[in-house]
Amino acid sequence: MLNFLIQHSPLLYFTQSLWRDEAYSILVAERPLAFIFNRLTFEPPIYYTLLHVWMKLFGNSEIATRSLSLVGFALATIVVIQWAEKLYKHHWLSWYLPLFFFLNPMLLYYAFEVRTYGWYIFFATLMFFAYEQKRWVLLTVASVLGFYTHSYMLFTIVAICLHWLVSHRTKFMRLRSVIREPMVRSMALTALALLPWIIRTIKASAQLKQSWYFPVDGNLVLSVLGNMFLGYEGTPWYLWPFTANLSLVLLGLFLLALTGKKTRTRASVFITAVVVPLGLVVGVSFIKPLFVNRYLIPVTIAEIFLVVFAIERIKNTNLQKILAFGAVLFVLCFNLWYPDKHKKSDIRTTIKEVTALKAKNDVIYALSPLVLFESQYYSGDRSQVYLYNPNNSPFPWYVGESLVTTNQMKSEYPVYPVRAFLIGEDATYMIAYRTPLPARTLTQEKRP
Repeated sequence: MLNFLIQHSPLLYFTQSLWRDEAYSILVAERPLAFIFNRLTFEPPIYYTLLHVWMKLFGNSEIATRSLSLVGFALATIVVIQWAEKLYKHHWLSWYLPLFFFLNPMLLYYAFEVRTYGWYIFFATLMFFAYEQKRWVLLTVASVLGFYTHSYMLFTIVAICLHWLVSHRTKFMRLRSVIREPMVRSMALTALALLPWIIRTIKASAQLKQSWYFPVDGNLVLSVLGNMFLGYEGTPWYLWPFTANLSLVLLGLFLLALTGKKTRTRASVFITAVVVPLGLVVGVSFIKPLFVNRYLIPVTIAEIFLVVFAIERIKNTNLQKILAFGAVLFVLCFNLWYPDKHKKSDIRTTIKEVTALKAKNDVIYALSPLVLFESQYYSGDRSQVYLYNPNNSPFPWYVGESLVTTNQMKSEYPVYPVRAFLIGEDATYMIAYRTPLPARTLTQEKRP
């Protein structure tokens, strides 16, 4: 039973092999704080600082480092619990909203990654809460910390500001009254705090000419609401029609949430938080690709609230509970079905086998920049791990060039008796070396 849960539930996310970006996070956080603040170009420093301190206390194992992200997600859930009690008092929706939030497949997936997303979820949730509750100091703090955790938080901040400007547009007839508004002061302080990192990003923007972002198309536009709700990025390939239909269902629920006087004001905030970031990022991505669903994870948070508001809007109690039960059952079933459909490559097992086979002086060569950091993390001696780079190509900045020097790259196989274990992106490996005669290169069997 335990093995089934580990392989077919979100527990898999907690126990599976680290992937490239997770290993990158750990390797960055192992460096001094000065490196984190000075050498990272587009990656804001808050999460890496937290991870640096966390690893000092609990170590750099998979479970330890993933637990930090889980703490951020747990804090976000606590915020939702308190918020739901304010919204619904003793109504059953007061416990349903946190449950639905906690079980969301997108949030659960990224709550277990050694990346910024667990804390990105927390600060975004806190920002929504502060805005809805008119707690302006908290709004400023959450917005600033959220942006310095993930720079795409800027799109959600813009959405919140636009919502306030539209809903308070009549006040702009009197300039003095606008200046006295606490929200205006909050926006001004937030903008001032964000400006240094925005300037730094603009200065480094020339690097964006080389990027891994994929262009968007009409298929993504039709499926984007469902993709954001489930965390679907194209694996397995056959879910595209399903997420397109789910997008239609979600759109219908969002419109339902807007129809009631009681839910319209609250729902309009979250509608704006869905439409504005998606509209801006997806729209620009037709020209310059910028869209990655996990970068816009606040959109998923807004979708969760809109679904619950739609359930609240239904007047028939029995129908309301049927829809609520069906929604929870759907996410539960998806959480049991989906995890093993997009597992990470098991570099951990590969390096473990290589370590058992290699002699003291043997080395490990990653065949691609995309597998270098995992190979370094799982290797017992990182000084023996190199990137095999026969063409002397520059290391891609978007993979993490700040961690790589030319001394970590090799353009030739070692001379026997030293052997190189070549690690592929698909978690296979080969053994290669050169004989003393430079014209001959021997490559042994490929291992699964």
